[in-house]
Amino acid sequence: MVSAVSVMFKPPAILQPDSSWRDLFRLGAENDPLWQRVRLAQLLFLERYLPMNIPIAMVNGAIVLASLSAEVDLWVLLFWAVTQCLAIVLAIARLWRSRGSGPRTRASRAELLSTLVQLFMVGSGWGLLFAQALARADPTDAMLVVAMTIAGMGCLAFSTATWPLGSLAMSGTVALGTTVGLFLNDWGDAWMVTLVMASFILFIGRGNVLTTAAFLGRFRLQDRLQEQEEVVRLLLNEFEANGSEWLFEFDVSGRLTFASTRFAEALRQPVDAVIGEHWTHFIPDRSVGDEFMALITKGLPFRDILLRVEIDGEIRWWSLSGTPKNDREGRLLGYRGVGSDVTERQRSAERIAELATFDALTGLVNRRIIDQSLGDGLQSPDGVALLFVDLDRFKAVNDSIGHGAGDQLLAEVALRLRDVVAGDVGARGLVGRLGGDEFAVVLREADLPRALALGDKIIARLSQPYRIGDKTAQIGASVGLALGPDDGDSVEALMRAADLALYDVKGKGRGSVRHYDRAMHKRTEHRRSLELDLRSALSQGQLRLAFQPVVDAIDERIVGFEALMRWRHPVEGEISPAMFIPIAEEAGLIGELGAWALNEACRVAAGWPLHVKLAVNLSPLQFDDLGLVDMVRQTLARWRIAPERLELELTESLFLDERPQTTAMLAQLHDMGVGFALDDFGTGYSSLGYLQKIAFSRIKIDRSFVQGSVANGGESTAIIQAIVALADRLGMETTAEGTETRAEFEAMRRLGCAQIQGYYFGKPMSAEDAGRLMDRSRPLVSLEELWPQGEPAMAAAPRSAAASAQSPGAAGRTRPLPRAARSGPLRG
Repeated sequence: MVSAVSVMFKPPAILQPDSSWRDLFRLGAENDPLWQRVRLAQLLFLERYLPMNIPIAMVNGAIVLASLSAEVDLWVLLFWAVTQCLAIVLAIARLWRSRGSGPRTRASRAELLSTLVQLFMVGSGWGLLFAQALARADPTDAMLVVAMTIAGMGCLAFSTATWPLGSLAMSGTVALGTTVGLFLNDWGDAWMVTLVMASFILFIGRGNVLTTAAFLGRFRLQDRLQEQEEVVRLLLNEFEANGSEWLFEFDVSGRLTFASTRFAEALRQPVDAVIGEHWTHFIPDRSVGDEFMALITKGLPFRDILLRVEIDGEIRWWSLSGTPKNDREGRLLGYRGVGSDVTERQRSAERIAELATFDALTGLVNRRIIDQSLGDGLQSPDGVALLFVDLDRFKAVNDSIGHGAGDQLLAEVALRLRDVVAGDVGARGLVGRLGGDEFAVVLREADLPRALALGDKIIARLSQPYRIGDKTAQIGASVGLALGPDDGDSVEALMRAADLALYDVKGKGRGSVRHYDRAMHKRTEHRRSLELDLRSALSQGQLRLAFQPVVDAIDERIVGFEALMRWRHPVEGEISPAMFIPIAEEAGLIGELGAWALNEACRVAAGWPLHVKLAVNLSPLQFDDLGLVDMVRQTLARWRIAPERLELELTESLFLDERPQTTAMLAQLHDMGVGFALDDFGTGYSSLGYLQKIAFSRIKIDRSFVQGSVANGGESTAIIQAIVALADRLGMETTAEGTETRAEFEAMRRLGCAQIQGYYFGKPMSAEDAGRLMDRSRPLVSLEELWPQGEPAMAAAPRSAAASAQSPGAAGRTRPLPRAARSGPLRG
């Protein structure tokens, strides 16, 4: 029985696990806020029915007095009357107090217990009355009593639907009294009537329990919701205070129904002014606004939608995310969501996109746009021309004036390129920067003559002096040209053709325009093949040094050797230095090869007589290495060579750009005791300025003047005389290069050259042959044969008496020394 009742009165799941069925019959803790509100709600629920219950009770009392007063004892009737009147008075007093006081927020246990006693008192009066009345009543009166019992319990069940304990206190006593009266009457149907009442009691009791359970569950749910709302409120406050995003809500028509403070700040308006505004009011592009409204009318959530809005005339970018709000029937009510101002992020993205399209330094388009333009041009029936522009001597100028000024120079080059292209071809030309000092020009609807003419104009314009701050810079330009689709039917092929043309023009002197031809590819491949082989030539022992003697012009005695690098390729045989030295310079190998050549030359010279000097060529690019001076110093110390015996041969191209770094390194080498020879003087950019700045010990006259002085006399002879006189004034000696015949030797000696170098006295030879040559070295002519009349023909030569006295005499003239196998010079 107990199990069955437990199952029947088991509370629903809403009470679990926070409460149990026992909570249905509790008054709750005094200070528990939840139970304070529950007790108040139970009392208010009961009081709600008092205005109706009091008149009903009075009517029922009148019926009882009229029908049953003769069948009950006076004291029972008095007890009933007192309890009912007292209950009515207390109920009226309760209602009166509730009208005069303000809204109540809680109820104590004492209040609920007092009400419980009142209900028990009312129920006891009716129960005692029904018990005595049924024991003495006839069947008609008995039916009235039972009917009143059931009706009373039903009404009370409504009044105490949220309070099972109150219902039990009153209905239980009434039901108990009625049951006792039935059995005291000794009716045969007492059990049947009792079972009917019991079933009714169980029915209304179960409803009472379920209602109370739902009632308590609702309170607990309200508490949870309130806690959650508080947490959400705190989070939203934190979000508003510290977050960069804002909250919004709008209805299905797109009008704002809620806006957080931060959102209103983003709109630069008060919150009240924002409410009711339509979204499209902030979107300047009507089509974008229509698309956004079309999206939200579909009722689908959206995330990170980027909108361009206008706030007080300023364009801003918003990122919005929202979820739809629906009513219970699923109809769309609007949206709620979050948004943020991403203007700075959008501007950064646009800047990144711009950097991906344009060169930041010059403002020209980059390679990607050049590729696109070439692709479009190749699709055009009119064809396209591509010009690769490379700046000559830019690196040297950049190192000389500084990298900041170098950037300004590149920006100025870009301006000149734009001006030339715009002035010549207008909108049909596009100028871009490929990187470093390389530029590209795409020319639409161009033929070969027009493209070549544009290339010449570009070179002429870029070769004009530049004024960078307080400095003047001078550079040049080389242009490689390819026409599409003849020279290449794809972007890659056309670029490769233009690059090959540029590579070819740079290898042949720079400063001109070269159109691509098929033979360039073969030459370039051969050149690149040599570059690959040259990288391993040193480790494989393919490089060696040859030594060409330098003799004194008076006594023809050997006074030094020039070290010349040679490369014997395993397949192609001897490779001219005029070919592999430029390759080494472009491939960045010249530093390694130069250091090896100096070390090998010093190793050989360590076994020579102390008066024999060593000449070694230096490439201008070796001065880019800040460790050059230390390398020379360490090499001389390694082989115990006096610095005065070493002469470094320099070309005029080293001084085209006055770099402080180069001047400082030359000064350090000079202070060390190393001498300098100016090679090929008179053939390049001969300037007298650097002869005063650099302490040269020797000027080497180019072979073209030596041969010209014998072949055509006048002009070449005058140039040599001027060079000799200049060297004499500056305290320098002169060496005539490329002397191949006796006539050339005699001419150079007569013109005053101090030393002679050429095939006439010996071709470049191995170190062993150079050693044997020095062993046999002696004067080749006698002084008497040289000056048979006693008149020195060398009066013009700046030779000291001490130098002449050191030349031993010779009885007669001998033939020149045997010549070694011919090889080319170090430079082409």
